[in-house]
Amino acid sequence: MTTSFSSQFLTLARPGLAWACEQLDLFDALVPAGVVSFDLDEPSVTRSGITLRGHVLGTYALDGTWMWAWANEGYRDTPAGARSLELRELGERAGVPELTEPMPDLNHFPDPRLAADHLLLTCMGLLDARGGVICTINERGRLFMAVDDPAVPRAEPRAARLTTALRNGAALLPGPALKPVQGWFTRHGVEPSYGPGRVEGVLENGDRVMVTLDGEELSGIEISGADGGVPASDTAPEQELTGARLSPDAPHRTFPRELLAVAAREIAFSILRTRAVVEYADEHLEFAGRPPHWDEEGGELRFPGGRLTARHLGSYDAEEGWFRWSPGTQDIRDRLREAAGPAPGADDLLEPADDRVDLTPYARREAVAVALARTAASVAGHAFTSVGNTFWAVTDERLPTGGVIDLDAAEADIRGGAGWLQGLVEQQTRSETMRSLAQSYFERLGLQVWHYGQPDFISGVVGTYEVRVYFAPDGTITQVAPGTLMSATM
Repeated sequence: MTTSFSSQFLTLARPGLAWACEQLDLFDALVPAGVVSFDLDEPSVTRSGITLRGHVLGTYALDGTWMWAWANEGYRDTPAGARSLELRELGERAGVPELTEPMPDLNHFPDPRLAADHLLLTCMGLLDARGGVICTINERGRLFMAVDDPAVPRAEPRAARLTTALRNGAALLPGPALKPVQGWFTRHGVEPSYGPGRVEGVLENGDRVMVTLDGEELSGIEISGADGGVPASDTAPEQELTGARLSPDAPHRTFPRELLAVAAREIAFSILRTRAVVEYADEHLEFAGRPPHWDEEGGELRFPGGRLTARHLGSYDAEEGWFRWSPGTQDIRDRLREAAGPAPGADDLLEPADDRVDLTPYARREAVAVALARTAASVAGHAFTSVGNTFWAVTDERLPTGGVIDLDAAEADIRGGAGWLQGLVEQQTRSETMRSLAQSYFERLGLQVWHYGQPDFISGVVGTYEVRVYFAPDGTITQVAPGTLMSATM
C-alpha cells in the first residue's frame, strides 16, 4: 500500500514546496493566528481582525477524507469555491488523480491529518497564493483556504526564513531535494549554477545562496553577502501588509478561558445526561421524537405521555446573534461563576447589562450559546435539553442521577463534546482543553484513567476494556475507539 501521493502529484507539486513554505511563514507573521471567519460570496477570510481575499480549497473530515470545494455542495457554486476549479483543471491536464477525484482518501498516509496540511501547502504553490488558512468548522471538519490578496507581499528572502523553507520544502514529500530547491530559485528570478553536489545562485540583493546535496537529500545551506560577509537578507526590514482591510467588528473573541475549562470538564458528561432524558422520555412519556410543549406556569416539559419538571435556561437568536438568560436563573449562573473562579470576560456572558448577551464578536455563535447553557445546567447538577435554540435544565427527580458505563455510547459523548468545543479553543490551550474533556468524562463515570499511550492517546479503563481518545499534535480529538484493554488495534 502506498504511503504517499501519486507520482504525478509529486512531479507537479515538489517544485513549489520550498517557496510555499517561505510564503506561508511570512503570511503567518503578518496575519497572526486568531479567530477565523469567512464570507463565501465576497469571497474573503478574516483572521485576527484582518480581512483578505480568500478562496475555499477543500475540507478534511476525521474519517481521513479530503473533499474539494468544487465537489462540495456548500462551496462549489459560490465565488469562494472558484479557485478550486483551477486545481481540478490543472489535474486534468497533468493526469493527477488527487486533484480530479472529488474526495481523495488520505487514510493510506501514516498521518492523514498531516497529509491534508501538506495538500494546502502544495495548493498554495500551484495557485501562486499569498497565504493559507485552516479553521475548524465542526467536530469532524477542518476548512482549508488559500489567500490570494495582493495586500500580502510575496516573500522576499530572509536568511532564517529561507533556510527553514528550503529544508522543509525538501523534506515534506518524497523525492529528490533538487526539485524544490530549483523551484525556490526560479520563484526568486535566479538562474542557479551547478557543481558537484551543490546548487548556488545570487539573489537580487547580492546575497549568495549555496545548497549542498547528498544524493537526493539536502545536506546544507550557506548564505553569504556579496563580499562574503554578513548577508543583506540578515538585516533587511521585515515586510508589511499594504492596503489590507481591518475589520474591528469581525468575530474576534473566543470562549473565556476559565469558562472554557469548566465546559471541558462538564460537556461530555452533560451529553450523557441529555441522552438519559431522551431515553426516559421514550420509555415513559411516549416521546418518539415529538418535541415537548413548555408549560411556563407549571415549570414542566409536556410530552404526550407525561411531564418532566424543568427550568427555562435561555434562548439563542441565530439571526440577531444574541443569547438571553431566562429570568430566575441567577443561582445557576452563580454556580457556573463559582466553578470558573475569576474569569476575565465571563461577566459579558453571565451578567449581560441588558439581559441579552451579544454573541456577534464570536466566530461560532451557536456553539458559544450551547456550550454556555449546557455547562451551566451541568454545573448546577441538572440535565440539559433543548428544542431548537431554546434551552432547559431538566430537574425532574425521576431521572437517573449517575452515569451508566456504556463504552460504545462514550464515543458519541466525547465526540459530541469535542464538536461543540473544538471551534471555541485557542490554539495554545487546545491540547489542555481536549485532554481535560476526555479525562473528566472518564472520571465522572468512575473509569480509571491510563496515560500509557501519551501523547497519542489517553484511555478510560474498566475491567478488561478501555476507551481510547486519540489526539492530533495540536490537541484536536481525532478518534474515539472502544475495545479490549491494551489491544494492538482498536
